[in-house]
Formats: sequence, structure tokens, C-alpha cells
Amino acid sequence: MATLNQCSFIGHLGKDPVLEVTSEGKPFTKFSLAVDQGKGKDPMWLNITTWDKLAETVERFAHKGTQVFVQGRLKLQKYKDRSNTERQGVDIVATIVQILDKKPETDEQQAEQL
Repeated sequence: MATLNQCSFIGHLGKDPVLEVTSEGKPFTKFSLAVDQGKGKDPMWLNITTWDKLAETVERFAHKGTQVFVQGRLKLQKYKDRSNTERQGVDIVATIVQILDKKPETDEQQAEQL
């Protein structure tokens, strides 16, 4: 039987991604993504994880507020909250992160326009 676990979102980073490394030396970043739900509604906040070369690229080029397209798979995480109640969270393990913001102009390009 075929299966599919893939989702796509467009949103804005809620914080700067910070590159970390596992004990095995594998780079990763985690960041939050705010996805607009429509006028008058609060955004949906998602937890995004990137790995390896993608993590390095995201850390280098994305920052808080950057609009991105994210595609990846859902990963369910079980954890216990402060009151020791078992809960389940949903993370997105990204396979694609594409920056949608326009490339910022350099000082030279801005001076040419003046």
C-alpha cells in the first residue's frame, strides 16, 4: 500500500534560526513559522526542523520575519508537560525551504537609484 506524508506552507519565520550540531556532528536548525489564517484570525504557528546542508543554508540566509515556502513531512513528538501529563506535538521536518522575500539591495545598488 502506498503512503504519503508531505505538507507545504508559506509563512514568516518567528525567530532567527540557530545552527546546532548533534553529538554525532549532524547540523540542524529549528525555527517557528507563522502561517496566516485569514483576516481577523490568529496565525498558525508551526515548528520547523531542517537538517544537514539545508540547515546551514537556512541559518545563513533566513532571519526573523523572512517569508519562506516550506515543504516537508509531519513528525509526531510525544512529550510530558510540566504537570507530567503526556502530550503530543507536531513538527515539520523540512526537505525544501525557499526564501520568497526579494533579494535585499546592496548599498551600491541603492546609490545607483538615487
